[in-house]
Amino acid sequence: MHLTDSTPDLYADREAEKRQRLRRARAGATGLLLLMASLALLALFVGHGRGAWGYLAAFAEAAVVGALADWFAITALFKHPMGVPIPHTAIVPQNKVRIADSLGQFIETHFLLPEVLAKRIDAFNPARRLAVWLARPANARQLTEQGTQLFRFVLDMLDDPKMSRLLRDLAVKRLGQIDLGSRGAALLQIVRHSGQHQKVFDGVVEAAISRLDTPNAHDYLAGVIASEFNVLRWVALDEAGGRYLARKLIGATSQALERSLAEPDHPLRQAFDRQFGDWIGALGHDPETREQLAQWQRKLLDDAGLQSGLEQLWRDAVCWLRSDLERDDSQIRAKVGAAVKQFGLRLRDDTAFVDWLNARLRTFAAQSLARYRGEIGVFIADQLKGWDDKVLVDRLELNVGIDLQFIRVNGTLVGGLIGLLIYTARQLAGV
Repeated sequence: MHLTDSTPDLYADREAEKRQRLRRARAGATGLLLLMASLALLALFVGHGRGAWGYLAAFAEAAVVGALADWFAITALFKHPMGVPIPHTAIVPQNKVRIADSLGQFIETHFLLPEVLAKRIDAFNPARRLAVWLARPANARQLTEQGTQLFRFVLDMLDDPKMSRLLRDLAVKRLGQIDLGSRGAALLQIVRHSGQHQKVFDGVVEAAISRLDTPNAHDYLAGVIASEFNVLRWVALDEAGGRYLARKLIGATSQALERSLAEPDHPLRQAFDRQFGDWIGALGHDPETREQLAQWQRKLLDDAGLQSGLEQLWRDAVCWLRSDLERDDSQIRAKVGAAVKQFGLRLRDDTAFVDWLNARLRTFAAQSLARYRGEIGVFIADQLKGWDDKVLVDRLELNVGIDLQFIRVNGTLVGGLIGLLIYTARQLAGV
């Protein structure tokens, strides 16, 4: 059953009906008392208590006594009879705190039992009932729409500027707590152990070979060599000598680099591996390197542009999600619907999953009840203590008052019968 705008009206109607029934019951009990009093007076003043009038008088007088006694007892539960502070009256208001504590402890001890709750959950079989409920297309659509509405509510909350700033500050704080040196060293160590760093070496060497084997590289190196051998200019051999030596140097260098690519144990490759290990060691243990990295990290996170970018990234994400929800072909709504359908099918077809889900619900409910049962009892007691005395009395009378008025009626009739029996026995005994 879902709460709607008409729910408060429904409660008000039920309460009004209870009050009307209570008034009728109270009027009936009081009317019966007045009737007995009238009969007693009639028997005494008209029949003078003789003959059959004596029996009527005995019945009516005893009925009046019984009715008044029960009226006093019932009234004393809730208030001082006729406003007179007679001792041991107004029992409920006077003992509200003790009653509240006792009721809270009673409910905690006798009702909030994990084993009882577990049995009720087993009998209820919530997973199977949910499967039956989801099998109805209208219910699945309703759950999908409610899930979408919940997601929209969350987005509205997350789109608040205070929330975006809070998340930005949280992200910056968490990023600032990351030890980049240790994390970077650990990551590079994994790369080194897997041999992936050698691919970096191969890429650099291949790029160097490709760069060397170009006309520009030859011309540049030839020019450098020619400028260093000025003496050859007098015999016009500077440019030719430079090109010759450049070709030889580039060729030798290329051959050496190619050998490093082909030989796993080449000295150049080994030197790169040692240098890579030194970098890892410096990141993990060298104080100067770690402090320099930490300074870079702080400087980067303090940058206003980065913080603004993080905040804008969050707003863009929320905006995209909200825009998607407004579309007829919303991807989010489709995914929520698919998830609901898949979950319903799983509940319908997978008995093991149903048993597992019921077991988890039972365990969670029992553990939660065992953990919070004391707090629930205290909460109930505190709620009752917080009620105004008039409100407490009104609530109790409204819910049990009708039965109490029937007690008045029974007391009137039973009292009258007892009085009649006593009078009859006296007549038979001649007293």
